[in-house]
Amino acid sequence: MGILCLKAMAKGPWPQGTSRAQRTYPKCWYEPLSSPEEAMMGLRFTLSHPVTAAVPPGDERLFKLALELAAKFTPLSAAEAAEIKEKGLKGEPIFRFPRAASPA
Repeated sequence: MGILCLKAMAKGPWPQGTSRAQRTYPKCWYEPLSSPEEAMMGLRFTLSHPVTAAVPPGDERLFKLALELAAKFTPLSAAEAAEIKEKGLKGEPIFRFPRAASPA
C-alpha cells in the first residue's frame, strides 16, 4: 500500500470573483502555489511526511516546477513545519468535511 499526497502545491480556492479567463493556470480548479518559494515549501512540507509520492498539479508548467523543486528537497525543521501549519490554519480550505444535518 502507498500513500499518494494530492494538492501539495495548493494554495486554496481561487479568490471569489476570479473568472476562468483570469486564472493563470486554468487547468487548476484551485489556486496553486506557483512561486518557486511557495511551491518549494508546500513540497517540502508534504515530502517531510511518510508519503509514497506527491502528485503535482496537472498544468505542465507546475508539473515541471514540481520536478525541479523535488530534486532539491530537504526535510523541514520543526520550526518551519509549525510556521506552515499556522499559516495554513489562517487560509481558506479547499475541502470541507460535510456537516451532518442537525436533528429537528
